[in-house]
Amino acid sequence: MRIIQINRMGGGNDVKFRSKLVIGFGTMLALMLLLAYTGLMFFHQLNSTLNRILDESYVGVKLASSIRGEVNSINREITAYMLDRDTAGNTTHMEAIAESRQRILGDWNRLSGLESKPSNSETLAQISKSYGEFNNVVDQLIRLTEEGRREDALELYYSILEKSRASLFDNIREFSAIYDREIEQELVASDESYRDMLLLLAGFVAILFASSVAVAVWVFRGVTASLRRVSTVMDGISGGDTDRLPRIKVEAEDEIGNIAGAYNRLAEALEKHTRDVRVYQAMLEDRNWRMTKLAEFSAMFQNVNDERTLADTFLREIAPVTGAGSGAIYACGIEEGATSLMDKLASYADSGDDVGDAQIEPGQGLVGQCALQNKTILLENVPSTHLRIRSGLGISQPSNLLLIPIPFDGKAIAVIELASHGLFDRSRIGLFEEICGLFGVALHSAFAYRQVRDLLAESQLYTEELQAQSEELQMQQEELRTLNEQLEEQYNKADGKNKELETIREALEEKNRQVVLGSVYKSEFLANVSHELRTPLNSLLLLAQLLADNKQGNLLPKQLEYLRTIHASGAELLRLINEILDLSKIESGKVELLEDSVAVSDLAEEIKNRFLPFAVQKRLLLRIDIREEVAHALLRTDVQKLQQILNNLLFNAIKFTEEGGVTVTFQRSAEECQESAERFESRECLVVSVTDTGIGIPREKQDMIFEAFRQADGTTSRKYGGTGLGLSISKELAALLGGTIGLVSEEGKGSTFMLRIPFTEANLYKRHDVQTYAESAAASEPFPTLSGQAVADASKDKADDVKKLENRTVLLVDDDMRNIFALTGVLESFGMNVIFAENGREGLKMLERFPDTDLVLMDIMMPQMDGYEAIKEIRQCDEKYRSLPIIALTAKAMKDDRDKCLEAGANDYISKPVRYEQLLSLLRVWLHR
Repeated sequence: MRIIQINRMGGGNDVKFRSKLVIGFGTMLALMLLLAYTGLMFFHQLNSTLNRILDESYVGVKLASSIRGEVNSINREITAYMLDRDTAGNTTHMEAIAESRQRILGDWNRLSGLESKPSNSETLAQISKSYGEFNNVVDQLIRLTEEGRREDALELYYSILEKSRASLFDNIREFSAIYDREIEQELVASDESYRDMLLLLAGFVAILFASSVAVAVWVFRGVTASLRRVSTVMDGISGGDTDRLPRIKVEAEDEIGNIAGAYNRLAEALEKHTRDVRVYQAMLEDRNWRMTKLAEFSAMFQNVNDERTLADTFLREIAPVTGAGSGAIYACGIEEGATSLMDKLASYADSGDDVGDAQIEPGQGLVGQCALQNKTILLENVPSTHLRIRSGLGISQPSNLLLIPIPFDGKAIAVIELASHGLFDRSRIGLFEEICGLFGVALHSAFAYRQVRDLLAESQLYTEELQAQSEELQMQQEELRTLNEQLEEQYNKADGKNKELETIREALEEKNRQVVLGSVYKSEFLANVSHELRTPLNSLLLLAQLLADNKQGNLLPKQLEYLRTIHASGAELLRLINEILDLSKIESGKVELLEDSVAVSDLAEEIKNRFLPFAVQKRLLLRIDIREEVAHALLRTDVQKLQQILNNLLFNAIKFTEEGGVTVTFQRSAEECQESAERFESRECLVVSVTDTGIGIPREKQDMIFEAFRQADGTTSRKYGGTGLGLSISKELAALLGGTIGLVSEEGKGSTFMLRIPFTEANLYKRHDVQTYAESAAASEPFPTLSGQAVADASKDKADDVKKLENRTVLLVDDDMRNIFALTGVLESFGMNVIFAENGREGLKMLERFPDTDLVLMDIMMPQMDGYEAIKEIRQCDEKYRSLPIIALTAKAMKDDRDKCLEAGANDYISKPVRYEQLLSLLRVWLHR
């Protein structure tokens, strides 16, 4: 042990290390407090600006929107009042109108009390004037209706009230626009203040950084030299012998001296720990070796029922472990009636019976004595004439013997004798005895198996003899009478059993009825859940998409990012709803297959168009490879479900890949598909491989991920979200299509999912031979990325489609004002005129008022008259409406919704939430016909 002396630390500097730290960090803390105070003042100013926006502008817009809604309620109630001839109903309508006026008055008083600019005051005056005119007309309508002049009231309603309401709505929109501009001006001012604050904070940070550097230099220069001496001593032990570590002798009483003292104590503890670790490691290695050998021998005894084969196998394995050069195993009671003899079951390193006697009496010799006492016997320095061990090079004499009893249930059922040239390891004799204990259990099982087998053969012989005797006894009359009585008794028992079975059958039928009823309730529940979830999603997604388009260009990039996030979250929720409904359909067996033909190249094109933007967004390479043998092939299957499987696989591949790319390969495989030959004329398959360079899947979790609601990482802290339904649904759909999904993956290196779909003979055709080689080669090349010109052309086509919809009139029938508001905004963005009704009955009346309506968007689930009845009434009420395009809207997602809508008379069907592009496509199709 070396001792190195460390003198007074610090080089004569009187200021201690602790004092330097207090001074330095105190200075930095003061600067940080000043910085925090400046930031708090800025955030206080920013909070005041936001409060001003919320208290004035936002409240003004909200109150204006509330007044507009109440005006709509008055308009609806006055319409019902004029048409309703029931006195009780008229009283209800008048009360509703009075309540709406009272709420408008309250909102108007709050709106007038807000601080506003002169432009707002002028607009408020216009709103007050328009509302007064609207109220006067409403009062005239009430008076005319009370006088029984309903025709005059209706004429006044259509000629004056609608114009008055439109003027009032225009003033309200202008008022809201003024507040919107004020909000934007406040946000611009806040942005400028934010930039000024950033510059101020940057200056403070620079000062704080410079102060920190100065303090660090001042503090660490005083202790660097001393610490370097201490670290030099510590570095000397990094790769040396930890049994003898150097020590540091310290004379100073400062912090560095404390560090040196702590090092000396650490060195002493480390030396002791090193010695303890070596002892423990040796013990652990010996224990692991013992457990490994026990496990190996335990596995070796499995499924071996023959005692001689078992003994021979055991002896071949135990001899190398013990270091023996020769050996034999003797067992008690192998042959029946010879329980007093011990027969040799197996021998090691002999050419026949030259190792050991064939039989030994209990108590005879060392083997007999070992079995009698049930104790291990170890002999060393055995005379050279006792035994010889032969090898290919010569003969040698072992000098040590080890005899171990093979126990079972406290008794020795066999003895193993081993001979060795060297000494047996006494420390491992206990392990050998444990191994022999395992062998005893296996040997006893083999004995029992042989006895059971012998007893079974004997039992079969007895059975045959009894059968022959029974045949002879049956020839006697008395036996026949007895047999008849037994048969009659059995008949009575059988009759009782039949009655019990009938009772069980009735109970099963009742259970079945309950199961069917539960299935009906489940279907209705899923339909209602779908409606209740899709209805708010419809308005949410449409409004988010409409705002994200930013046609007026008045939204900030951050706001556009918020809107895209809202739209993406809503779309993800919709995908979750669809996955749960798909899983329910698969579990209930209600999935129907609609076979159609699709070209492999079209499938690849669909994948490219759908997933290339996602790949580009994550900066991944999307490569699609179509092999030449399937470049022109057709596949007959359910195309929609096949695309659903491919979409799930591609979505997961891009989701779990951070860098690299995704490759989709279409090729043919001669492997047999899991479908009967009666359905498919050919057993060749189309194999679609989706390979990614993502995170990969551990081998032990590759089966689990195909289970519903299971993921490779199912913890609450997992990095990737999701429900775990995609692969489960894909696997079930693949099975319905007669195919399979396989997986090859290595954790950290990516995954390959292989979808196999069987070909039919019609799938295998090729185009005419005049097809050039260049075209075939081009089909197998990866698809190129989208060019800027292609995107521009697509945008131009979309703009042309929207322009063709201008000035068209659409009747929107929906009982949910959220959907009316959202869809009206989308349709008006196309330049279309929108009229609306809140149920089917009102829709019929609006259609009579506006006979030039070009198209009807009809919701299905509505009060008073639902969409089905309204569509039927429209088709039957007038000849000219039989060709009027009607598109059904529904928030349900069950499989028969589309058929019901088409049977009622709808031309087409769109489910909620409505997608912007899908709605535009349907409008273009049905309005251009």
